[in-house]
Amino acid sequence: MRARILLHRAVLVAAVAAAPIVVTGAAQAAGHGGTAHSSTACATVKVRATPKINTAMVNETITSTVTSCATASETVTLTQHISGPTRANAPTDKTWSITLSPGQSVTKVRHFPYACCGSYHVSDKVVSSTGTRLANAGTGFTFA
Repeated sequence: MRARILLHRAVLVAAVAAAPIVVTGAAQAAGHGGTAHSSTACATVKVRATPKINTAMVNETITSTVTSCATASETVTLTQHISGPTRANAPTDKTWSITLSPGQSVTKVRHFPYACCGSYHVSDKVVSSTGTRLANAGTGFTFA
C-alpha cells in the first residue's frame, strides 16, 4: 500500500513539474507556424464564362470572383486552366496572387480569343500561401 502511495505521489510531482513545459511548448507551436494567416486561411471561388455559346466570333469573357471567409487578411493564389481544342495562339493557364481582407471579394477578368470550333472547360483553383487547396470552381463554354 505504501509503495502505491509513493508511486501516485511521484506521478503527481512529475505531472506538475512537466505542465509548464507542455503549456510553453503549445504556445510556441501556436505562435510559430500557426499565424492567423495560415491557420485561418479560407476562401471561395466562383467562375463564369460569357457567352456560354459563342457564335459572335468575339473573345470569351471569363470572370472569377474569389471571396475570403478567413478571420484575418490572407494572400491566396488563383490558378485558372482552360482545356479544350489545342490552340497555339492562346495561353491556357493564368495565375494571380490576391491579397484579401476578411470578407473581401476580388474579381479577375480574362478574355480568351475566339477560335472555331469546340467546347472548352475552365477550372479555377484557389490555394493558400502554404499550398493548401481552399476552393475549386469550373464552368464551360463553346465556340461555334
